[in-house]
Amino acid sequence: MGVKIRERPLSSGEIAFYIDTYHKYFGRFSRKTGLQVNPKNRKEYRDALSEVQDQVRQIEKELQRDPAAVFDRKAKAASDFVEYFKGFSDKHNYSRYQNVYKVLRDYSGGVLPFADLNSMWLEKFKSHLLTIKTLSSNTAGNYLVGVKTVIKKAFREGYIPNDFTVKVSGIKKTDVQRHFLTVEQISDLYEAGCKNEMVKLAFLFACFSGLRLSDIENLQWDQINLINGAPYYRFQQKKTSRYENLPIPEQAVKILERAKSIHAEYVPSGSSNVFILPGRSRMCIILENWSIRAGLPFRLYFHVSRHTFATMNLTFGCDLYTLSKLLGHRGIKTTQIYGQIIDQKKLDAVRALPVLSVPEDLSKKLVSVSPADVYNQIEIVKSEAEDVPKRKNAVSRALEAEGERVAKTLKLRKNDKGLYVFDGHEYSATELALEISGE
Repeated sequence: MGVKIRERPLSSGEIAFYIDTYHKYFGRFSRKTGLQVNPKNRKEYRDALSEVQDQVRQIEKELQRDPAAVFDRKAKAASDFVEYFKGFSDKHNYSRYQNVYKVLRDYSGGVLPFADLNSMWLEKFKSHLLTIKTLSSNTAGNYLVGVKTVIKKAFREGYIPNDFTVKVSGIKKTDVQRHFLTVEQISDLYEAGCKNEMVKLAFLFACFSGLRLSDIENLQWDQINLINGAPYYRFQQKKTSRYENLPIPEQAVKILERAKSIHAEYVPSGSSNVFILPGRSRMCIILENWSIRAGLPFRLYFHVSRHTFATMNLTFGCDLYTLSKLLGHRGIKTTQIYGQIIDQKKLDAVRALPVLSVPEDLSKKLVSVSPADVYNQIEIVKSEAEDVPKRKNAVSRALEAEGERVAKTLKLRKNDKGLYVFDGHEYSATELALEISGE
């Protein structure tokens, strides 16, 4: 029993790495790693060799545990990853995986043996995603995650000897504007005409339930029931596979009642689905046209309903922990993005407050005030405030001295109250100075 690395020189000057495996009962086979490098590039060579050595150690462990499975992989390694990916996409029916499949098929030419899969291939595919002009960096990142997910599955099923996806970093996400509807905009949509009322009801229901489109599409009537007199729906989230038991708000109940009343118009033969919806491409067109009729300032897409549900709940006092449960998030970190949206709403509200007009000379002073200027002004005001008692005492002493001089000039004397009597009135020295000066 043994596992060895073999380097095969290529006509291009590069070398290709192979792994030769031998077992006294199962025989031998040679496996192409798909890694090839220029040996003159020492760093690239060391990185590739290190990855092949990791594969060798993994195979050695598996040979000791289950040699039959290792040799069974010989046949699996020749299988086509593109076809495997398509099977995964068809089974789960996620639009994202279907889109990734098209990119993967075009990039690989339609065929990609599992034996050719490795971290170098994944790095090149990652770079390819970033060159596609029609993909945003966030979408490219999601596509990469999708490919990694299927590769991990292939590893668990024995198609590849190791999970190399951990060696390829993800594509950093960028902040994007998350559109959501205000209560007024929801009302505008409710009043606006829509060519497909079932799409309209499904979207509005999602605004008050927070369900994803995939869950709306699969929602069945038998999942809706009463618990202690309150309406709930129980469902398995398609994205997370978790079972959720969530209360239905009153407005959502009214939407369900309307959906049930028109159900026969969409499916005369009957259906257990709550909402009978067209394909997603058609739905996008319906939503966009509907939003135009309602006068929305942005293009409407279905996931806006989920953002709307989250922001409405936070606006009306729901805490992040409870909201994370309502949305079915695994952790509160994902939910925190909506807290940032609410913070922005607060900032927008403050900025929308009216600005009073000020005299021209003062307005010039208010232009381009930096935080440092504000701090300096605060320090000046503090300093001036500290000087007020000092200036006040100096003025008082000056007035008192002036009053005493006036009293001496007029030969006035203090009475038993310690006040000067002048023209039938009593004055302190300070008051006498002010009286004489006419202040």
